[in-house]
Amino acid sequence: MKMTLLGAGVRAPFVLRGLAAGAADLDLDEVVLFDADPERLELMTALGGHFAASWGAPFTVRSEPDAASALAGARFVFSAIRPGQEAARAVDEEVPLKHGVLGQETTGPGGFAMAMRTIPAMVEYGRLIERVAPSALLVNFTNPVGIVMQALHDHTSVRAIGICDGPIAMQRSVAEFLGLPREQVHADYAGLNHCGWIHRVLVDGEDRLPEVLDRFEELQAADHQWALFDPELVRSIGMLPMEYLYFYYYRDTAVAHIRGSGSSRGRQLQALNDALWPVLRARIDAGDLPGAQTAWERAMGERDATYFARERGETVEEEGEPGDVFEGEGVATAVMAAATRRRKTPLIVDVANRGAIGELDDDDVVEVTCLVDEHGAHPIAQGRLPEAAADLLQQVKLYERRTVEAAITGSYEAALEALLVHPLVASYPTAKRILDDYVAGLAGLLPALH
Repeated sequence: MKMTLLGAGVRAPFVLRGLAAGAADLDLDEVVLFDADPERLELMTALGGHFAASWGAPFTVRSEPDAASALAGARFVFSAIRPGQEAARAVDEEVPLKHGVLGQETTGPGGFAMAMRTIPAMVEYGRLIERVAPSALLVNFTNPVGIVMQALHDHTSVRAIGICDGPIAMQRSVAEFLGLPREQVHADYAGLNHCGWIHRVLVDGEDRLPEVLDRFEELQAADHQWALFDPELVRSIGMLPMEYLYFYYYRDTAVAHIRGSGSSRGRQLQALNDALWPVLRARIDAGDLPGAQTAWERAMGERDATYFARERGETVEEEGEPGDVFEGEGVATAVMAAATRRRKTPLIVDVANRGAIGELDDDDVVEVTCLVDEHGAHPIAQGRLPEAAADLLQQVKLYERRTVEAAITGSYEAALEALLVHPLVASYPTAKRILDDYVAGLAGLLPALH
């Protein structure tokens, strides 16, 4: 069985590790890497093959410089592309900060700019998959996941499931707090990508969420990811918010922290990657794959150690060891295993709503608890959400739909409306200044707007 990885970036070895760990359930014998950058493709294929051999993976790793050939006949496709790379991400984040608006990779204007660059490429790949691998399941990890999935749903017929690190990390954290294996804790999660909540925690049919909310300070002490939120806020919401909701609940604080850090996350990662690639080139050319592995592990440790530090207003530490497989890659493996073994597996993923969240349309892509099997992801009805949560989802979904329209049609008006209706912008003059700065700063990377 063949799997194709679209986008051979620095996280590619994490994907391979997830596949190696779940190899018994996947029946993979070949993983093909494709990337638009030939050098990046060459280096990640060499490093990925070294890792796979060291793990005893039962599949081979090879590269294919032609997208159609890479995708042809694939049973699964994992996408993690980034048009413009970190240099464009830095522009995404720095433009809104200049105007006093949140600058973050996937949320607010930063997510808008990334989506505008990414949607045309992902729709093109989706249509290519329709032609050369019509039975393939696309597992999308390309950010911003929810908006990309909306575009794929609306403008292709490819079978696709979107995945994200956040919700599964939340479920794991709650399970560990309750002293239970994650498989014994059913988390009902509802929202959009990077904008959702756990609103039920079922253990043997009993909802343990009220207990978790009452003991939220203990949960914070046990896991740093919850430190972003005041316990009083969480208890008033009555749900556990995913970390990106920090940007909505603490908007001004987040902007002040990022601006006060003196740089942006995108600029930091650009410098990190710019330093890493030449080292990998030199080590691999010298035949020193263990040395390349050491350099990669050091860079990934720094990347992991500095995650969300600026946004929290903390000192950006640059030491650390690379963690285990990123949660998202673990979810990807679980999605593929569910399809391969024809078993229903509860997972939190991004799919068309189909009534799961009553306040949204059936064709709105949402992030909810689903049962995943060989036929795809089947959303579980989540019931009514609190009015404030539903209102936020409806407003963000409107922004997402206008962004897809702008990326597909090239409409300047749709792009401007997308920024205007986003709750983190909500100002016509500011939205127009941000959009015009993106058009100038990302020339050649955004669709031509008319």
